[in-house]
Amino acid sequence: DFAMDGLYVESEQGKKANYPRYYRQALDKLSKAQRILSRRKKGSARWNKQRLVVAKLHEKVANQRMNFLHHKSKELASNFDAVV
Repeated sequence: DFAMDGLYVESEQGKKANYPRYYRQALDKLSKAQRILSRRKKGSARWNKQRLVVAKLHEKVANQRMNFLHHKSKELASNFDAVV
């Protein structure tokens, strides 16, 4: 998911961001969908349908990450005058 130990650390309280592991939560669904895709004949209509299913799962994880980061940055911006 995220290679660093913490997304950020507050200087006042020393709290770290509790970064949720969205990719790891979706790993079971994603691996099953990719296994199904690998068994389809490349270029067929069923392969294209399954390819879209896998792409949607990846997009969902990306959107969850972006949403978390957006909420965290908005929270920091509204609570503090300066963020460095």
